[in-house]
Amino acid sequence: MSTTMKYIALFFCAACTMIGLSSCEDPVAFDYVPEYAVEAYLLVDEPIKEIMITKSQPVADSFVYENSIVKNAKVSIIRNQKDTLNLEFVDSERGGEYRYPNGQELVEPSTRYDLLVQLPDGKRITGTTFTPERVKWVTPPRSVLQYPTDTLNLFAPDSLSISWTQVKGIPEYLIVITSLDTLGYGQYLNPPTADSNRKIFRFFRRNPDNPRLRNMTLYGFFQGTKAPVVWTAFRWYGKHKLGIVAPDQNFLKWFKAGWGGNQYDYRLASVTGGLGVFGSGSYVEQEIFLLKNQ
Repeated sequence: MSTTMKYIALFFCAACTMIGLSSCEDPVAFDYVPEYAVEAYLLVDEPIKEIMITKSQPVADSFVYENSIVKNAKVSIIRNQKDTLNLEFVDSERGGEYRYPNGQELVEPSTRYDLLVQLPDGKRITGTTFTPERVKWVTPPRSVLQYPTDTLNLFAPDSLSISWTQVKGIPEYLIVITSLDTLGYGQYLNPPTADSNRKIFRFFRRNPDNPRLRNMTLYGFFQGTKAPVVWTAFRWYGKHKLGIVAPDQNFLKWFKAGWGGNQYDYRLASVTGGLGVFGSGSYVEQEIFLLKNQ
């Protein structure tokens, strides 16, 4: 046999071997099984609303946010294990959410609520939360605050201390400061002026273009019922809303996971059969106005 024929025979044997090996392998799986996620918070004295049901998408496909919204699930909230409230899907700025029709049903304090989500493919997601008692102001924030570097207009005594009621079973509270108008300023004064709002820049913030500094809402944590309103918490002057949230453990753990990082931790989830959170909280808030320092 010539050398050329030997090479051809050898190539043919190798090809047959590869075909035989490949026929023994499992077929490539193209069926993608989605993972479902729930984002649901119940706030005392508020309607049941803004409950999001989403699903993951195959990594081989281009991500389309609208495709992640689950619009045809059956979502129910059971109060005290006896009253079933069936929710409806409505379009929203976030792509769509589930709520109780007409907003007539308000979340009650000190009450057990169970979540039941029945998905189109037969899967179920469940969760349980116990709503806290109502939280109330003891010492509410002042309606008008003056930035402290202007000593001519400080209140006497100038106190930024706030306090609120202790809620049974709540070891930690959230403080929430939201700028309600990053543009308007003078229109809220008496008499009104044409002065516009501006951002507060501080020397210790090395990167003023940090995207996080553009957030209109700032959060903090307190393990107590009294705290000072820290000046550095404000990023704009003008009209603000300051609130205290008493979160249940589901709410608190999930919020810390999102506030302190961007990776999912299954140990912090509070639903069964999927990913996500079903938590609750009570809150109290008040509008305040931060005057400029000049």
